[in-house]
Amino acid sequence: MVHFAGEDVIFEALSSMSQLASRTASYKLTCRCGHSFECQIYEYVNVARDPQLRYAVLAGRLNVVTCPACGRRAQARRPFVYSDPPNHLLAYVHPRDNVPREGRELIEAKLRDVYERVAQRPGEAGEGPGSAVEQGAETPDEGEMAASLAAAVRGASGEIPPLQVIFGLDQLALLINAGLSQDERLGKIALRTQSRSTAQRGQMFDIARRLAREMQCIVEEEEQGETYTVWLYGPRRQIGAIMRALAPRG
Repeated sequence: MVHFAGEDVIFEALSSMSQLASRTASYKLTCRCGHSFECQIYEYVNVARDPQLRYAVLAGRLNVVTCPACGRRAQARRPFVYSDPPNHLLAYVHPRDNVPREGRELIEAKLRDVYERVAQRPGEAGEGPGSAVEQGAETPDEGEMAASLAAAVRGASGEIPPLQVIFGLDQLALLINAGLSQDERLGKIALRTQSRSTAQRGQMFDIARRLAREMQCIVEEEEQGETYTVWLYGPRRQIGAIMRALAPRG
């Protein structure tokens, strides 16, 4: 498990809502082995622009980081904004499902209050200084959030979806799956080899990466003992197409 220095709630993630593409930010993390390293963490996910990220969420692979020193993997527990405009879904996602009730109520109240004010008066919200936030408290800076949401509202071409506040990635997965057909739900395939050849492993990964790019899937590699595995995650219909493409022809 990787332990992180400071796990404050990232209310600033809302600042990315005015951008079309998904956005990452650089964070410095510290592993249990003592090694510190920088990595990119998603703060804003727009699956209309980057549909493969929907399956990164469903597979539990979003914001999973690997310590370059010892190889440990863990999920960076940073809040993020999940946007799916075609399905009218906008959610602030807190990855922890064990936030105390008082903390949940405070977060929900702050987020919804700012969202409602911005949605009603997008041209006025965000003007003036933000309210002070007690150091260490899990409360958003209203001024920053208002300005960010105002930018999102001004850039929206249609009705603004209601803001949902979600605690726990499992709850987000349930919400996503509720809007997907069986063919659109998560599928996965594993390509494995016990070859120690760097060239052969690299060739297998290149093939998987090309297929993932064509099918809008995500690809990840994993090494356990002598076994090297390349995973592909994506819609079931696309994973089925990849399986057919890889099937031996006789």
